[in-house]
Amino acid sequence: MLLKGLAASLLLVCCAVTAAPADEVMALLRQQQAAWNQGSIDDYMAGYWHSDNLRVVSGDRFRYGWESIREAYRKHYPTREAMGQLTFSQVDIKILGNDAALVVGRWSLKRDKDNPSGAFSLLLEKINERWVITHDHSSD
Repeated sequence: MLLKGLAASLLLVCCAVTAAPADEVMALLRQQQAAWNQGSIDDYMAGYWHSDNLRVVSGDRFRYGWESIREAYRKHYPTREAMGQLTFSQVDIKILGNDAALVVGRWSLKRDKDNPSGAFSLLLEKINERWVITHDHSSD
C-alpha cells in the first residue's frame, strides 16, 4: 500500500514538472496582457529580457535592446486609449527544452477607433530562473 501511494505521488510530481514550463510561460503572457490592459508599458515590458540583445521584429522593422523597444512602445502607444484592450488567442506553446519555449498565437486590440490584429511568434528563454521573451515577431 505504501509503495502504491509513493508511486502515485511520484507520478503526480512528474506530471507537475512536465506541465510547469508551459504553465509558467502562459502565466507570463497573462501578466503581459493584464499590464497592457491596465495601461502600463513598464509592467508589460517586465516580460521581456532586459538586455541589449532583446530583438523585436514588427513589419519590416528590427528593433534591438530593452530600452529602445520600451521607448518605441511609449511612442506608438502614448495613452491608455491608444493602447486599447489586448487579447491573445490561439496560443500554442511548444517547450523546446528545460530553458526554451516557442509560442505562436494571435493578438488583437480593441480600441474606440479601430481593432487591429495579427499574429505573433515568441522565443522565450529561462534566464536566471525566470522565463523572459528574448525574441518577438509580430505582424498585422
